[in-house]
Amino acid sequence: MEVNDNTKKFYDELEGKCEPEILLEIAKKGIFLYEPLCKYDKIKNHKYVVLISILAEQYFMINNDVQYTELKNIILSNMEYTFTYKTKVINLLIVNEFILNKILNEKNIKIINTFKTIYKEIFLCLYKYKFISTNVFNLFYEYNPDLYYSYEFDIFEFLYYDNKCLLLTKLNNILERKNNNKDILDMLKDIVLDYCRDLNLLIFLSNFFCKNKIQLHTRPYYRVPLFFPLNILKEYANNFFLPNNLFIKCNNKYYEDFLNFCFSDNNLNIVYSAYIRSKSNKDEKYINKYLSFKYHIYDCLEFEYELYKIKNNTCAVENVEKKNIFDNEEEISKNNISDNKIVENTNFSNSINEGIKNIISIKKEENESNDNDVIYYIKAFDNQCDKIYNFNIIKEYYYDEYNIRAVYDPYLIDINKMNTLNFVKTCLNNYDFLNNVLLDPNYIFNINLSTNFGTEILLMRLTYLISLIHNKYNAFIIEILFMCIDNSYITCDPSNRIDIEIYVFEEPTDLELIYKMLTNTPHKIFNSYCRGYY
Repeated sequence: MEVNDNTKKFYDELEGKCEPEILLEIAKKGIFLYEPLCKYDKIKNHKYVVLISILAEQYFMINNDVQYTELKNIILSNMEYTFTYKTKVINLLIVNEFILNKILNEKNIKIINTFKTIYKEIFLCLYKYKFISTNVFNLFYEYNPDLYYSYEFDIFEFLYYDNKCLLLTKLNNILERKNNNKDILDMLKDIVLDYCRDLNLLIFLSNFFCKNKIQLHTRPYYRVPLFFPLNILKEYANNFFLPNNLFIKCNNKYYEDFLNFCFSDNNLNIVYSAYIRSKSNKDEKYINKYLSFKYHIYDCLEFEYELYKIKNNTCAVENVEKKNIFDNEEEISKNNISDNKIVENTNFSNSINEGIKNIISIKKEENESNDNDVIYYIKAFDNQCDKIYNFNIIKEYYYDEYNIRAVYDPYLIDINKMNTLNFVKTCLNNYDFLNNVLLDPNYIFNINLSTNFGTEILLMRLTYLISLIHNKYNAFIIEILFMCIDNSYITCDPSNRIDIEIYVFEEPTDLELIYKMLTNTPHKIFNSYCRGYY
């Protein structure tokens, strides 16, 4: 295997002379990178770290201007990489204080927009590195475990900043809720298949899954994170997902191992279906650029296959009806499926290979907690009460028709009720308050009120943002805070206004009421910062 040989040469050079030019040349031929190069003092500050990491689909950190320029050039170049389908260059970035300082002063629109795609992680890092205050963070942060959540921040804190509590808390929250919501279990799949690029994390998650006796149903295509050599994937394949019900027999042992360890039943079905079609259509192909490049899995159809269904744990093969395997592909004959045979032993070891384990060590046991390590601990707020200093926000939740958790809010569709909100009566209808907020955005945190409605929280957030715009605060931070509102109908031009998309119906819409509330205060300058459009 060329990539495995390249990987060995790369690590020999990395641990030896560590010549950056040689490392880059090896990486261009294809390597597996077991952990980020920011852990290696001899190379971590060199500009080639960026491209090497991207080529290997590994996380990387920017530590100096040269590396930042290299990253910008790569983003602007539109270079093509042989990536798995979900990988993007910016998703590999470990956000640190240095990169935040560079982003906040960046002028290139394409670069800015690229960084905005990871706004969830950036928002958390803005708080961690004290670019925003605790008051601001708490006003805009909301952890909703029923919606998609980005785990990069938690994983980076766990792996590279010795802050283990965040990830452990999230994982434990998932375990507590796993019987109530299928989407929660899908989060575990996301963590394993999309984020597990560092061997430390693979080992940790393997231990976590085994300890808690977790085995998930696979995704439609793969059942392992395709960022490691096959020998490592074989070691961990069945630690995360339930074993396949199908087994594909191939006259090439390497292909057979790869397909059965890495592919889901669905993907095995697809390969075998294509193989059957290729019998009558010589142009039929099954090629994946990434698998060809990293695993030397070229056209799968150049070999011969038999497909079996595994019976219980004995690996005995039962007679399989065509419809159970091929989703009604009429051209496939039942005679193509072998029966009454015994598959070779396909038991997958759940033990951890000691040789692999020694490559990288995890410092602490997974249940160990040290308060000294939790310097920037960002708690997942309790569902019932989120404390924002003088704001006491008590949220009442319900589940909508799509089983998505939402904030109970009778004020959102009634202008008369909206006018009775404490924030509206005390603040938005008070000229002096609005004038003081425009003079100082943080003045909003001096008020003392309680609320349990999303409308009131939204009005607080927009009032604070109007003051930031008025005071010409950093445009990138304003945009990140706007994105945290997570409403595609409310956008901003950070230089001069908030835009709210409204529609004309017989009854006013919720956003139309918000717009009217923000443009009919006693303060004309404040009103001018909000624009409605159709």
